[in-house]
Parts: sequence; C-alpha cells; structure tokens
Amino acid sequence: QNQILKDFIVKICYQPVSIRPPQRSQVQYTAMNLWNSHTFLSQALDEQQQHSASGTAGAAQAYHSAYQHQQPGQAAVYPASSEAQAVIQQPVEPSLSSSIHQQQDAEAAYHSLLGMAESFRLAGNIRMTLHCLQAVLQIRLPELIIARTKVQIGRLLMQHTTRAGAERAAAAAAAHLEAAWSLRALVQSQDPVVCLEAADLLVDCWLTADPMAVGLAGQRVTPLLEEALAASHGLPEWHCRFLLKLAQHLSQSDPGRACELLALGSQYAQQHRSEYTRGLFLLAKCLLLLATRQLAEVHNSLTVTSKVIEAMQQGGRKQEALKIFSLIIQVMNHLVAGQAKQARPTLRQLQKAIQAFSAMQDDPAPAQSAHSQQPNAASDTMDQFEWLSREHMSVLVYLLTLLHNMQEAYYDKVQRYTEKALTQVEKLKAIEDNSPLLTVLHLCILEQSFQCHLVSGNRVAALEQAATSLRICSANSSLFQRRGPHCHAMLGLYAMTTNCLGAAESQFRRALCLSPRPDLHQFVCLNMGLVMLRQNRLADCKKVLTDSSQQLAAGPARPTGHCLRVAGDWVDGLLAMMLGDFTRAKLCIKESLKLANSENLRRLLTLSLIVLGQAHFATAQYEEVKKVVDAAVQLAEQIPDEAVQLWASTLMRDLHRAEGSPQLETACAQRHSALLTAYQTSIDQAVSAPEHQLIYWLEGAPPDMDSGSQLAAVPQSPAANPLCSSLRFIKAISSSISPRSPLRQCLHKRPRPGQHDGIEQSVPGLLFCLPAAAVHAADCAAAPAAVSRARLFSLTQACCRLASRRSFF
Repeated sequence: QNQILKDFIVKICYQPVSIRPPQRSQVQYTAMNLWNSHTFLSQALDEQQQHSASGTAGAAQAYHSAYQHQQPGQAAVYPASSEAQAVIQQPVEPSLSSSIHQQQDAEAAYHSLLGMAESFRLAGNIRMTLHCLQAVLQIRLPELIIARTKVQIGRLLMQHTTRAGAERAAAAAAAHLEAAWSLRALVQSQDPVVCLEAADLLVDCWLTADPMAVGLAGQRVTPLLEEALAASHGLPEWHCRFLLKLAQHLSQSDPGRACELLALGSQYAQQHRSEYTRGLFLLAKCLLLLATRQLAEVHNSLTVTSKVIEAMQQGGRKQEALKIFSLIIQVMNHLVAGQAKQARPTLRQLQKAIQAFSAMQDDPAPAQSAHSQQPNAASDTMDQFEWLSREHMSVLVYLLTLLHNMQEAYYDKVQRYTEKALTQVEKLKAIEDNSPLLTVLHLCILEQSFQCHLVSGNRVAALEQAATSLRICSANSSLFQRRGPHCHAMLGLYAMTTNCLGAAESQFRRALCLSPRPDLHQFVCLNMGLVMLRQNRLADCKKVLTDSSQQLAAGPARPTGHCLRVAGDWVDGLLAMMLGDFTRAKLCIKESLKLANSENLRRLLTLSLIVLGQAHFATAQYEEVKKVVDAAVQLAEQIPDEAVQLWASTLMRDLHRAEGSPQLETACAQRHSALLTAYQTSIDQAVSAPEHQLIYWLEGAPPDMDSGSQLAAVPQSPAANPLCSSLRFIKAISSSISPRSPLRQCLHKRPRPGQHDGIEQSVPGLLFCLPAAAVHAADCAAAPAAVSRARLFSLTQACCRLASRRSFF
C-alpha cells in the first residue's frame, strides 16, 4: 500500500489553486460517506510501521508530521528531510502501475488516499486534501465512488477558495460537478442523493459566477433545476429543496411562476403530513407577494398560514420559528404600506417572541434515518429546513425596529438600535464573511442610519455611512447592479443637504436611469422636484411630478405606500404655494397633515405644519401662523430636526417683524443666527471630507477615496443656479419700482467675482429651510393685482434685507 501511495502522490499533477485555510471552529462540513479518518488513517500508519525497512514509511511519516504540525492559515510547506526527497525523486516502476488495476489494490489505495485527505482537511490543509481526492480519480473505481469524489472536490473548491482564485476555482468546481451529474443514469439506482447533491452544488456554483443569470451558465440554471426537481420526486427532502431553490431563482424574472411553485410545495408537504414545511412554503409565498406589493394577497395568505401554525401538534422550537416568520411578514406588510401606528403592537409582540426564541433549546434530532420505512420518516426529513438562524432573525428584527422608528421619527432610538444591530452584524461576519443575506441586512441598516444622521444635521456621519454602503456594494458586481439606484439616491440626498444642487440632480437622474422599483422611483422624483423648487424651476418641477404620476399609472396596479402619499401631497402643496395658488396649497397640506397624523408620521407631520404656517403667513393670517408653528417647533425639538428648527426660526422672526414686536424679533433672530451658524459649520465639515467627491461620481466603478482620487464637479447651467434664479425673480419684482429708486439700482447690481462658489452653501435647502426671500417673492409674484404698491414695496425691502445678510449682493 505504501508503494501505491508513493506512486500516486508522485504522479499527481500539481495544479496550484488559491485556497484559504479555514479556522476549524468557523467552518461546518457536511458528513461525507466513507470518510472515517480514524479507521483508514490508523491502518495506513500501522502498515507504514510494519514496512519501515523499505524506506517509504519514513517519508510518509514525514509528510504526515509536517502537515499535522502546520498552523491554520499557514502555507503548505514540504518536509525537507532526505527520506522525503528520496521518495519524491525515486522513479516509478512500471510494475506498480499494472497492479493498480486489481480490485483489491484499487480499494486499498482509495481508502488510504481518503484517510490522508481527511487528515489534511482536519489540519486545515485543503490544498493537499484536494490533491489526495484528485489522485482517487486516477484509479479505476465504480462510477458511484467517482461521482461521490467529484462532488467532494467541487464542494471543497466552492467552500475554501479565496477571491483571488475564485474564477478559476469556480470553473474547476463546475467541471467536477457537471461530470458527477452526467453519471446520474449509472448511479441513480444505487444512490440518487449523490447526483442530486451534485445538481444542488452546481446551481450554486453557476449562480455565484453569474448571479443575474445573464450568461450561458446562468441560463442553464432553470433547466437543471427542473430536471433535478423531476428526479427527486421520491425523495421529499430533496424535492422540497429544489422547489424552494427554483422559486427563489424565478422570483425576480417570473414571480408568478415562483408563487405557483411555492403553492405546489405546500401541497406536497401536506401530502407527506409535514405541517411545519407546509407553513414554511406558505410564508415564503407571502414574502414573495409582499416583495411584489400584492398586499391584499399577503393578508389572505397570512390568515391561512396562521391557522396552519396554530394547528401544529409538535409545537416546540419549529412552531415558534414559524410564528416569528409570520410576525415579521405582518410587520413588514404594515411598514411597506406606511402604517407605522398599526405596526407598533405587532412589532412589540415580535420583539418578545424573538427573545423567548433565542432562549429556547434546539429540538432533538429525529430518530429515523432518511431511508427508514416508518410512516413519519418522510416528514422528519422534510422538517429539517430552517428559514433563518436565530442570529439572522435577531438582526432582521433590529432592522424592522429601525424602520418603524424611522417612520415615527424617534431618531434617538434609531441610533441606539443601529449600534446594537451593527455589533451583531460584525459578530456574524467574523463567522460567515460571504453571506449574501447578511450583506443585504448590513446595507439596509446603514441606509436607515444615513437618513437619521442626515435629518439631525450630522452630515459627516451620514457621508461616512453612504461611502461605506457604496464600498460594500462595489465589492460584488451583482449586488452593485441591484442596489445601484439606492447608492445614487443616498448621494443625491446628501448633496441636497450641502446645497450642491447640480450634483444632487445628476445623482437622482442617474438613479432613475437604473430602473429602480416603483416606490424608489417615486421617492427619487419627489426629491428631484424639491431640488428644482430650490432653484425656482417651477415648470420643471411640475413636469417631473406629472411624468412620475403618469409612469406609475401606466405600470401594474400597485398600492402606494402611506408615507409616499403624504410626501406627494406635501410637495404638491409646496409647489402650489410657490406658484401663488394658496387655496390649493392649503388643501394639499391639510390632506398631508390628516394622513401623517393618522399613522403618527411625526417628521412629515412637522414639515406639513411648517408649510401650512408659511401659507398662512403669506395670506397675513398671523394667529394661525403662531398656532401651527408652535406645534411644529415642539415636534422638531423632540425629533430633533435641524431643518424644521431653522425654518421655524426664520418664519417666527418674520412674523414678529410684521407684527411690530422688536424684542421677540431680536430673540428669534438670535436663535436663527445660532442655528444658521451650526448649519453652515456642518456643511463646511462635510465638504472638506474626501468622501464628498463621491457626489460627482455617476458611472463606472466608484473611486477609491483612500487613494486621494479627485472627480470633476458637475457644472450647473445658469438656469439651475440658485443665485441666478433668485436674481431673476427679484428683478421681475423690481420692474414695478421707480427707475430712480436706489432700491432698484441695488437689485440690478451684479455679484462680485468669486461669490458664486459659496452662495449655494449659504442658501438653506427647501426641504430643510425655505428661504424667506423666496417666500416673499412668491407672495408678490403670485397675485400682483391683489397686492398694493405699498405691500409690494415692503415685501421687496424685506427680501433685499434678507438677501444682503446672506451675501446675495
């Protein structure tokens, strides 16, 4: 046997493969048949000691001791002993090759190589494990053993390959798995599981190399899964596995067919008396319906599933897992619909359930084997499926809590839960670095934290979150393709808060070009409309909002979320107020107030109050202004919301000035000045950060900010320049003033050179603070026949005073 071992170790072709030696505690291996390391390895070492006179035992022992003492993570090092080098350099005798064709010698060589491979695997030396398994393929063995060995090689290549050699290793793994699948006609009668396992791994390998299924390998996934599904009909566990995998693969391209497959899976599980698996299929169907925004169907399916879960007899951990799955879908259904108030009791129930579930012990393993003829054997094997682990469920519950608190504008809770969620994510990443689900959860948490920092005025922290999200997405091409619109939308929102309006509009337009989902499309259009309102491009804003509504109406009928309806009414009211239609503006704002108050959407409620106060101020209803602005300020201080506080201080200062209260005006002016200083300081800190250059990135790979790369700024047209827009508006007002008036001469002055660069940063954004000059100008231009000459002159004076303080001239 030692001669045979020496022959095959020498003859094996050395093909370097990039292997990452795993830590033993961080890798879970699937049990493989005939991998009894204690038996085979001890036999091989005993025979080496008996034949030590031949000189081969010393070399084999040197190989074994060298790799036995190898540290995890260390590169493979060959022993430097003279015995080992003598064995390697010794020529192979032809008689040894002829003896391998004998059945007894072939089985002995197979067992010995398998034992050595297991020893190397336990030591963390995956490279030598692969060499031993590849040596097995050189022996004439039955097709079942060949297929099993190829599956083992493919699995090892997929599990332990680093990114540097991922492409080549994936191709090698796919070749071995395809060869194993091609032997299904010969080995299916002996062990059908081997071929089904090969098909399962081959699908994973193809989707890893081509996640979007656009290449040749990706297009072969569906036929392979359908063929494997037909071949596994007699094996309940594998049949359910392929049903779930095929439904997941078709969920993006053909969600209707995916729902049909999940419905078939629930019927198949019911036929095999597995209520747990039936509930799992029904909940997976609910999740897919929720992803396609079929909210009514989600409610009906949840009703049926709840009855199935309550009727389960086995109880225990599996029943609790299904209950948590059902509660998660209910909370997500409410949050997608924007029903934060209705989601609150269900979320509390979910939080209590996940705490109890984390403290539960695992259910005992079933006593029957997969091939048992007992009546409950099929259901026991089917019940081994698990939707998510406890740790992933905890992260998902944290994320749902973040989403709920973001809708209700409890930003202190958002920060607290964000820290807990990110800590849990880092712990899981140390165990499973390449988990796609964990990556998506991490990105969603970063997005919520980004919005929270942006609202509270911490632009530097928000920029760091956006840069981190972009870095994570760019590391995976398929993930970057799916979440590209999110990245551009985040950069556009950040650019708005720093008054880089040209870059913000470019980012929003780029996000729309990447075909986002309908709700994200509407969100981006609303924010792009706000950018145009800040630039006084009222016609462009109206066109963008109209086109967005028409595009949503032309698509498939989907319910619009509560939050988006409130935001849409708010932007419509703001546009109507800028156009001078105060009656329509108040109607839209009051509708948004009603909707926001019904679901406790506090930030949208605050913004609606402040715009309503601005409309009342424009129509000289000062008592109404005090009521709504006081309520808005109280809510803004609780959130806290930098934008609303700054906007409210501006409005109250102008209100006290109009009423002739100099003391109150001075107090509000001081508060406004302090808020404006903090606002400008936050912008200056964010603009000076190197990540700020990301707002000018639109196509290709994102730039590496660590290398100090610079991007060209997005040029702004004169029409898009807020300074030019304000000047044109003011000059239109000044046409009714006497040409000899010094005020008109002041209005027609040109800005000094060099003032254009900083003017965008000194004008508060419309979403966060509507400039009083723009409101006064809109009030004058809206209904010139109803405004007296004295009123027009006083409003223009107020406009010029505010403009001069903000260095417009």
